[in-house]
Amino acid sequence: MTDDASNRVDSTPEEAVALAVQAMRSRRYEVAGNILDQVLAAFPDHPDGLHFAGLLAAQTGDDEVAVARVRRSLEVAPGNPHAWNNYGNLLYRTGERQAAVDAWRHCLELAPDFPSALSNIGLLLREEGDVDEAEQLYRRALEVQPDFVEALNNLGTIEMARNEAASAEARFRRAIELEPGFGDAYTNLGDALERQGRRLEAAQWFWKAIAVDKGDRLARKLLIYALVETGQRDKAIEVAREWVAAHPDDPRAHHHLAAVTGEAVPERAGDAYVEEVFDRFASTFDASLGRLGYRAPQAIADLLARIVPVAAADLDILDAGCGTGLVGPLVRTRARRLVGVDLSGGMLVRAEKRGVYDDLIKAELTAMISSETEAWDVVVSADTLCYFGPLDAVVATAAKALRPGGHLLFSLEALDDDPRPHRLHPGNGRYAHSAAHVEAVAAAAGLDIVVHERTELRMEGGKPVAGHLYALRRSA
Repeated sequence: MTDDASNRVDSTPEEAVALAVQAMRSRRYEVAGNILDQVLAAFPDHPDGLHFAGLLAAQTGDDEVAVARVRRSLEVAPGNPHAWNNYGNLLYRTGERQAAVDAWRHCLELAPDFPSALSNIGLLLREEGDVDEAEQLYRRALEVQPDFVEALNNLGTIEMARNEAASAEARFRRAIELEPGFGDAYTNLGDALERQGRRLEAAQWFWKAIAVDKGDRLARKLLIYALVETGQRDKAIEVAREWVAAHPDDPRAHHHLAAVTGEAVPERAGDAYVEEVFDRFASTFDASLGRLGYRAPQAIADLLARIVPVAAADLDILDAGCGTGLVGPLVRTRARRLVGVDLSGGMLVRAEKRGVYDDLIKAELTAMISSETEAWDVVVSADTLCYFGPLDAVVATAAKALRPGGHLLFSLEALDDDPRPHRLHPGNGRYAHSAAHVEAVAAAAGLDIVVHERTELRMEGGKPVAGHLYALRRSA
């Protein structure tokens, strides 16, 4: 190669590819592309030329060309574990999940301790709920390459799921030290600090995550919560307004702006917001709630056993807002028919894998229930009504869907020391409700309050979240 102006290659193909790789690492993509084009013009099946031309295409946003070129490089030289690993990355990026796993496993057949493939498979296993095997793969990757940033970060997230926030903090700090541009580690470090009650420190790392990752949306959400909880509501409003300005089509931005300002607060979380949040959250939902000591599903199941003590499988049960189906296995033995409804398709995919539901329906729950009259013996709703403000419509609709003598069981976040019937929390974006509001809504719907108990729903920011647990009954 003579110079960057002409980008001519006066070297062997291997030397030229090496120059292209150097250019790619320094983000001189046009230079790299010119070199690789010359290599492939002279040697169309040069495996490394195809491989790195594919990676360059991915870097510049052409995933279809990227996949095709790396696939061709593997047809020419199938013994390259690096290409198999990158092929898996590209397939995963384009949504071909199983094909990606196959590619990573083929990489490991060629190189059993290939760190990136170990970490990639571990990430998918964790998303599938197999946390223990995922952890083993991350640890194997770190034994081979102790400073492998992705494995450090991923192992830290598992330690977070096990409430080992201090150990996770150390891993995230090491990942940032090794790769200062790794935005996920900044957000995760802030989350680890927040879970230790160190919110002021956490907020600083969320600010850094936004800067490093050019406005990471999860970091914005967590930063708003941290600022609200540390008495910096004006700054939280500023972050929310900047989020809306940067991403005007993001329903999460608008929802959190309404929550933190108290302006234009919706009567319930919008469908687009719910779908966006929970589709993104679906793969890690169970593990995340596990680390928060999430109690609502078991509390609902225990409540059902108390109010309907005969354990015959003769109940038609609707799981309203079923999510990943955490309630389903706990009430299945009581059900003649068990149906789940949820707005998030990603959540329903997880629920279906439990194999306990007779049917799963993608719909907004009020709309779905309103089409049925006296269809259910029991309607359960674990931590779903916290996405509703006024409960009048949803409770009245559920009452009509219950058979005489049927029960509506649900949990809510408690609104204490506030005269309002309900409030959209400025930090976490969920609604909390007063007991007086539930009493009024139940009476209007013709339902009797059979059980009302105070409970702790989960931990948040190192503190318990106070809640209500209700059982309402339609008169027989």
